[in-house]
Amino acid sequence: MEHPVNQVERVTKFLDSLIQEHGDYLFAGLVLLSLLVIGWMFARRRKHPVHELPVMILPLGHAPKREPDPEPSPFEEHPDR
Repeated sequence: MEHPVNQVERVTKFLDSLIQEHGDYLFAGLVLLSLLVIGWMFARRRKHPVHELPVMILPLGHAPKREPDPEPSPFEEHPDR
């Protein structure tokens, strides 16, 4: 039985020669295939309707400092009667 390293080495040598000889065609084919898949994803009809999701956009950085709210006095102030 042949050692697995020898089998992997044969495969990697084949892939190296394939890329050296036909690398430009492989690259162009993968680009076209990717564009076709992206176009198909946008053009297909959906089986289920798209649901709206609530989104909250938070500001980046620190929040601006606010003036503290004046606390009400513990006793009600009435003019002398």
